[in-house]
Amino acid sequence: MSDRPRQLRGTAVRDRLVDVATELFYVNGVRAVGIDEVLRRSGISKASLYRWFPSKDDLIVAVLQRRNDMFWRKWDAVARENPDARDELVAQATWMRDLATSEGYRGCVFVNTAAEFDSDHVRIRDRCLDHEEELHRRLRGLTARLDVVDGDLLADRLHVAIVGAFAVGGVYPAGGPADGLPDLVDVLVSAAVPVGSPTVRSLPPLRDPTAPVP
Repeated sequence: MSDRPRQLRGTAVRDRLVDVATELFYVNGVRAVGIDEVLRRSGISKASLYRWFPSKDDLIVAVLQRRNDMFWRKWDAVARENPDARDELVAQATWMRDLATSEGYRGCVFVNTAAEFDSDHVRIRDRCLDHEEELHRRLRGLTARLDVVDGDLLADRLHVAIVGAFAVGGVYPAGGPADGLPDLVDVLVSAAVPVGSPTVRSLPPLRDPTAPVP
């Protein structure tokens, strides 16, 4: 039996290129990684790469689309398990907290990538913006199902909380302030519920950080 690696054909070539570029871009930054490094790590020829991706921008957009699809598959799976809107919000925040506090996390792919490119790279920035707009749309859909004073305002605040958790999570090697995202989401929802509503939850008081630990 030959020890030579199996030669990839068809869409397997494209998948291999996107797999390798996804890892390299995230760890090193998009601009820092050249096409030659993607080719070296993937074992794919330059001619094969250009058949699928005529430019580096095409490869970047494909990587962003891969990340986008992965994110929403996870979101949809959590949504199916949590039919109640408030429970879903906390469950979504929980898996995003776990992502943002995981070892090796380097921040939101879409925010990081958008920061690397100016307005001349319209397709790349639009792909990043599309992801954030979809997050905002879904949050508004959830808050519209809650008994709150202003669902759109709540969605805006939840969006900022999530993006902030991703940002700070990219700075800490693991854990850090992003660990409190689910609790923050619950607090924001509670603050938006009308006074006297039967859906108000009784939250435990915040512990005084100067008090001795029991």
